[in-house]
Amino acid sequence: MKQCSIIVFGDIGRSPRMVNHALAIADNTEYRINFYGYLDNKPTQALLSNPNIRIVDLNLWIVNQLKKMPRFLFLLYAVLRIALQSLYLFLLLLFSRKQEFILVQNPPSIPVLHVVSLIKGIRRSKIIIDFHNYGHTILALQMKNNFILKMARSYEHQFSRSYDYALCVSQAMQKDLQQNWRINATVVYDKANINFNVINKPKEKHELFMKLDFHWQWEVLNSNETLFTEELNNQQVIEKINRPGLIVSSTSWTKDEDFNILVQALQKYEDLANIEQGREYRKLYVVITGKGPMKEEFKEIFQKCNICWNHVKVNLAWLDIDDYPKLLGCADLGICLHYSSSGLDLPMKVVDMFGAGTPVFAKSFNAISELVQHQKNGIVFDTPDDLFDHLSQAFRYGSNILQKLKNGVETFRTETFDQEWRTKVLPYIRNLK
Repeated sequence: MKQCSIIVFGDIGRSPRMVNHALAIADNTEYRINFYGYLDNKPTQALLSNPNIRIVDLNLWIVNQLKKMPRFLFLLYAVLRIALQSLYLFLLLLFSRKQEFILVQNPPSIPVLHVVSLIKGIRRSKIIIDFHNYGHTILALQMKNNFILKMARSYEHQFSRSYDYALCVSQAMQKDLQQNWRINATVVYDKANINFNVINKPKEKHELFMKLDFHWQWEVLNSNETLFTEELNNQQVIEKINRPGLIVSSTSWTKDEDFNILVQALQKYEDLANIEQGREYRKLYVVITGKGPMKEEFKEIFQKCNICWNHVKVNLAWLDIDDYPKLLGCADLGICLHYSSSGLDLPMKVVDMFGAGTPVFAKSFNAISELVQHQKNGIVFDTPDDLFDHLSQAFRYGSNILQKLKNGVETFRTETFDQEWRTKVLPYIRNLK
C-alpha cells in the first residue's frame, strides 16, 4: 500500500481542517497515512479508529525541558528548539517508507518547510502546502523585531516555492499568493465535520445542560431544570419560555482576537437591560471555551463583571471534544472575534458554528465576507457599539432576527468538505506517478 504524510506542527486535536484532509484521503484513496503532530488534546474518534491512519506524536521530552530556560535566554531556546525539531522530523521522514506526497499545514512555517524541501530533494516526494494563513504575520503579533520578521518572511517565501501543489482557505489568500509569491493555489473552503449538527429536541438539550451544569449566580434551580430547559412530571422536557439567550464563543486566547470588544458590548447590553428592568431584553448566558496565553487576564475581568452584572453572565468553560459540537447545536448565536493577522484566512470556529446551524456575529476583516454574509447567515461588526446594537436587536423579546439568520445558515450546511475535497484535491492525488 502506498504511503503519504500529513504534517501539523501543532495540536492535532485542534487542527480540524487537517483532520478532514486525513479522513478524506483515507475514505477516497488507497493510501496509508502517517499523521505527524502533537497530541495535546484528544483527536476525534473517527481519526483514532481509522485503520489507515497512523498518528505520530512530535512532542520531544528534551524540547519540553528547554521551556524551563530563563526568559533572557529566549533566543537560545528558540534556536535549540528549531534545530531539535528539524532533526527529529527529518529523521522520521528519511527513515520511513517513501511518502508519495507530503501534505503540510502552513503556518507554522518553521521548522516544517525547509525539512520537507530537503526530503523532496532526497526522496522525490511531492509536496502539497495548505496555506491557512502566513506564519510571519502571526509572528508579527508576538514580536516587533524587524530583522527577525524579515527573516521569517523570507524563509516562508523561499521554502514555499518547493511546492508541487498548493491549497488555501480563501479567494483573498489565493489572490495574494499569486500576486506576491507567484504561487498558484486552489481554494478549498472549510466545512464542519459530521459531529456538528443542529439539536432541536428539548430532551437532548436538557441532557447536555444537566451534564454541563451551567448556572446563574444567586439563582437556585430545581433538580429537574436547567437555565434553559425543564422536565415536567410526565417526563416531557420543554424549553423555558423566558430562558436566557445562549451565546457561544471559541478562542485560543491570542492577540488576533480582541475580547475587549465583547466585554464592552456586553456592558452596554447590561446597562440597557437594567434601564428596562429586563422587560424588553432577554438575559444572556455567554459560554467562552478554549485555552491560551491571554485566558487568565480575561478570566479575572469576567469574574468581576459577573459580580456586577444582573442580566448577563459569562462562563469560561472547558468542554470535552464531544460536548462542544453539541453545545453549538443548542446555541442561539456564535460570536467570533478573530480578525486575522493577514486579513486573508477564515476562522474554522465560524465553520463549526455554521455546521451546527448557529448564526454568527463576526469581527470584520478583509476575507470574512467569503464566509459570513452580512444579514444573511450572520452579522459582520467593527466596534463594540456595532456588536451591542446587533445584540440588543437580536435578543429583544419578540425579535425574529436570529431565526432569519438560521435560515441563511442552512444553505451553508448543504455542502460538505468531502464534496469540495473530491472535486479539488482528489484529482491531483490520483494523477500522481
